[in-house]
Amino acid sequence: MTAGVTPEIRDLRLYTAAQLRPLLEVENRLWQKRLHWEYLSSARLLLEYLDAHALPGFVAEEHGKIVGYVFCVYEANKGVIGNVFAAPSECGRQEAQRMLLEQAITLLTHSPGVDRVETQLLLHDAGEMADVLLATGFDRAERLYLQRELDAESGAEMIEKVGGCVLRPWREPDMAPASQLIVSAYRGHPDSAINDQYQTAQGAQRFLHNIVRYPGCGMFVPTASFVAQDALTGAMAGMVLSSQISEACGHITQICVAPEYRRRGLAERLLQGATRKLAMRGLSELTLTVTASNESAIRLYLREGFAERWRFDAAVWTRPVN
Repeated sequence: MTAGVTPEIRDLRLYTAAQLRPLLEVENRLWQKRLHWEYLSSARLLLEYLDAHALPGFVAEEHGKIVGYVFCVYEANKGVIGNVFAAPSECGRQEAQRMLLEQAITLLTHSPGVDRVETQLLLHDAGEMADVLLATGFDRAERLYLQRELDAESGAEMIEKVGGCVLRPWREPDMAPASQLIVSAYRGHPDSAINDQYQTAQGAQRFLHNIVRYPGCGMFVPTASFVAQDALTGAMAGMVLSSQISEACGHITQICVAPEYRRRGLAERLLQGATRKLAMRGLSELTLTVTASNESAIRLYLREGFAERWRFDAAVWTRPVN
């Protein structure tokens, strides 16, 4: 950090995708190195919003050069802080990122009608921004980024029945029952505190819509996504959804089992089937995220060959009730 150098913070909506692209390419290299994720492929929608000058957020400039940015999204009474990123600069990368995060927090917590703010700082080490988050009233939870290698022997072929349920490929009409499954599976779960989309069927449907139809979590892979249905009632008991986040790496975007169907081996079989299909696509790695307090899920993932690669923070602010 150079003494006396302070970046100028400006409105993100003043900039185009072309102006941000050099910085995004620097960021993309970090996503590739740290998470094996091709970020620019996932950021197509971000680039479109930039060109429409419709994305709230901020840019950090030094001597007229863009060195960092943060973007935000409004969802009804909630605000979401997206990526916070800065390249090495005279003021210091960490200082620029802190300034950008503080600006985003101020914007959202002072926005009329916003009662909740969420963020998952996937690219930042757990605790890196903890003082900023805690000082502004956020609660934080650590999450793990797990990874395993894939080869021709990875996973197992999807078997037809497990624990009284039929396992089959994901279909487009599964969206509505899958939303109900998410609400049931995450009721009282730490992840529903981190992401309030898990709390209602409407929110869960938005979450699934983003996974299946948009590339923010990679390109959805329907052939490596499965559903478990009760063989007698047809009720959806569990599911696993997969995506591809780079040429060589797949990602489990969602895996859950309804409470009444747990301890039947469904999660294990769903994960193994998805793993097998992704390996058959020629991918050499598979990743997923899990909240650190979800000990039972972590035990399953470790048994299936995953290992911790990275830790990051998820954080939530809720407006105090007067």
